[in-house]
Amino acid sequence: MKKQLCGLLAGALALLGATQASAAPIFTVDPTTIAGTGAIFNADAINGFSSTRIRHDVGDPANVYKANGYAFFNGFALDSAPVPGGTSRVNVDYGLYAVFSQQFTCTGPLGPGVNCTVSNFSFEMWADPGNDNSYGQSTVALDPVVGLNGVQYKLASSNVLNAGIGGLDALGGAFQNLNFGWTLYDDPVNPDGYDFFTDPRPFYNAAFTAFNNTSQGIICDTVGCVDAEVVAINSETGILDFNGNAIPEPGSIALLGLGLMLLGTQRLRRR
Repeated sequence: MKKQLCGLLAGALALLGATQASAAPIFTVDPTTIAGTGAIFNADAINGFSSTRIRHDVGDPANVYKANGYAFFNGFALDSAPVPGGTSRVNVDYGLYAVFSQQFTCTGPLGPGVNCTVSNFSFEMWADPGNDNSYGQSTVALDPVVGLNGVQYKLASSNVLNAGIGGLDALGGAFQNLNFGWTLYDDPVNPDGYDFFTDPRPFYNAAFTAFNNTSQGIICDTVGCVDAEVVAINSETGILDFNGNAIPEPGSIALLGLGLMLLGTQRLRRR
């Protein structure tokens, strides 16, 4: 009997580990809280595009750059398939966007083939319930800008950077990958992140983004972007998803609890 109980407990622990390892980072969204239309749905990614202006400021250390930008999200996906716009209503009845700033250090003066490490990052995600904001792309002279129109609802923010890399590839295209802390915003009056991202609870505490583009979406203050002091990056497409919530699935908790309960009962009988 003892061997059977130990086997049951071992099986429960194995299933628990397998469930945690294979669980997809799925989350649930309720667009009705922002738009009043649509339907609650599941997703595992948010797709969009970004505009960023990178600059080296006078007085900053060599190869240290700063950047400001926005990301405009135009759809959700689940298992690499788009969530229908009639369900999510994003970019139809409401807009979804983020504004961010960052600082990074590169292996040399910024240019094709130069890689950079992000050292500082801040991020805010917002909803535009009227979907009537305007978006001005970056230029060599100006940062990209979000033209706000009407009320905006803050959904999430972050100033915790776990890891980040980026740069210009050998063909002149831009790329960036970030892993950063993620915190839903709680507003006692207006719709907020907890109303929009309804599950899991607690929500994932880490976010991941990956954006890239071709060399046609880049304008620099130097020929061929070699030793550039200013780089305007537009038409950068990418993805945002989440992870970091290690709470087991309810079924796994129940099975583990059953194994522990039977093991405890066996010990009482022996006494």
